[in-house]
Amino acid sequence: LLWYDGTKSDVFVPVLADKIPSTTDGSISADHKTYTFHLRPGAKFADGTSVTPWDVKYSFTRTMLFVFGDPFTSGWIQSQYLLPSISHADLTFDNVNNAVSVDNTTGNVTFHLAYSVPELLWFQIIADPLGSSVVSWKWLEANGPKLVWTPAGFANYQKYGNLTDYVPYWRDHTMGSGPYAVDYVVPGESVALKRNPNFQALPGIPAPTVERVFLQYVESASTRELSLESGQADITTYNPSNRFDVMRRMQTDGLVHIEFVPTLNLFWWNFNMEIAPSSDNTVPSDFFVDQNMRKAFFYAYDFGNYLDEIVGNKHFNAKFADTFNGIIPNGMIGYENLSSNNVFDLVRARQYYNQTAFVTANGGWANAAFTLTIVVPTADPVNLAEARAWGNNLQRLGPPGKIVINTLTMSFHDIIAESSPHTNRMALWYLGWLPDYPYPTDYTYPMLEPANAAGPGGTYPTGNGFNISYLRSKGQTAQADAAQNISDWINASLTETDINLVVDLSRRAQREAMLNLTIYVPAQQQYSFFVYRTWIQGIPLEGNPMLGGTDILYNLLTKSGTIQGAVATSSSPGPGTVG
Repeated sequence: LLWYDGTKSDVFVPVLADKIPSTTDGSISADHKTYTFHLRPGAKFADGTSVTPWDVKYSFTRTMLFVFGDPFTSGWIQSQYLLPSISHADLTFDNVNNAVSVDNTTGNVTFHLAYSVPELLWFQIIADPLGSSVVSWKWLEANGPKLVWTPAGFANYQKYGNLTDYVPYWRDHTMGSGPYAVDYVVPGESVALKRNPNFQALPGIPAPTVERVFLQYVESASTRELSLESGQADITTYNPSNRFDVMRRMQTDGLVHIEFVPTLNLFWWNFNMEIAPSSDNTVPSDFFVDQNMRKAFFYAYDFGNYLDEIVGNKHFNAKFADTFNGIIPNGMIGYENLSSNNVFDLVRARQYYNQTAFVTANGGWANAAFTLTIVVPTADPVNLAEARAWGNNLQRLGPPGKIVINTLTMSFHDIIAESSPHTNRMALWYLGWLPDYPYPTDYTYPMLEPANAAGPGGTYPTGNGFNISYLRSKGQTAQADAAQNISDWINASLTETDINLVVDLSRRAQREAMLNLTIYVPAQQQYSFFVYRTWIQGIPLEGNPMLGGTDILYNLLTKSGTIQGAVATSSSPGPGTVG
């Protein structure tokens, strides 16, 4: 319905809507709980059919019904305000059906929010492609199951939000109304886009000048570099910093430009507090329930060497990343610099390790032994190197040979599939978050909201075993009480309209989770960089922080010369798809 105006994250342009709602014309109610959008006449999907208000209602209904999909979905973003709460008890037919009303005659779509939501925040959520994208309902039902508009139909449809039941055709195709349409997909290898002939240029949303775009996922860094140098590729993204010297040589040779983009992207190492059995680990399932164990691993992490040498800030005299602690990124309202808590101290790490229940139960420091595997995404040589360096430090916490730390690479798809509650076999793993909307709750809820016996929590805590009921069952009363406080603060922030109180509640939650409980080990706030051939113009237009320094709006690009096609290569589909 809306998108961001250029590189701004607080100004919008209408896309499927023909104007931005306001209180002045009555399309936003005085209490900011009702928002009405009027659809732009003549808007069409890529197949030439008209976009209708029912398409909007249908799309948002699917978003709400998939909110508890396994693994996690993005449905919480919209559902946190469209439903009374993100709980199974409130995912009822009436609540979902009444959240969005439409009038196909007038072309109006009205969102009925459960709470007052400031205009800026709701517009940012409406502009999020994850969960707010509008898809043709006729196309969905022609290529998958029908959504039956009854309580039983809604309940039955929810299963299609699970990876095991998701329709493969939906995954590899789509029917939207944007500048490009998907031509074909080779799963895990490539995606081909073609210009949508039914798209009409709009203010701030130009029509494409490049007819076709080919996206290729290439694991080998050297293969991607050769493709770029030879001119077979126009752009590379997800560039590992350890190959920056190759990119800089091509820049010196006049072949490419390099564009650095500050981001709101955070990455960290996840402790799994409920580790499912696996041959990769010999530790008990509750190994990381012990707060002393988490702190031992934290203090064995060399934060400075990671950024300076392994990421390469100092090594290449460039800025690829910043340190952070907390969960609200630098550049977002509510940020506070807590990185002084990131201390590498092996003496303190050994002290915490020796205080763990695991060491006590296994005959003390001299006898306690375990094997643990750190998981890193495929085609991420930088963080694979860091996992090995961290592993070397961790092995020094015990006598030689007693602690064995291995590393394992997994595709992003497989990591997401693995991170399901109660069945997650990854003990310790690297991943992160790109912004859905630039507001504290986009980071506090998915990363800090604990699960409980009544239902799931945020995206990461649910898959990591950070569960209030589970902690109590393990006798961890203090940790369970702290987790409950975190949940109370976050949920209060979701319905709070005073931004100063939102910031205060969010900061309390992040301090308790990150500084006290140490549920993660923070790695980096990313500075992304594009490398592209000199015949590509428009990359500086891709600097909106909501694109995460990784996604590209190809309709903003032009390519000089006579060949009207662009090729982009990436190391993997990457984390630009969690949030």
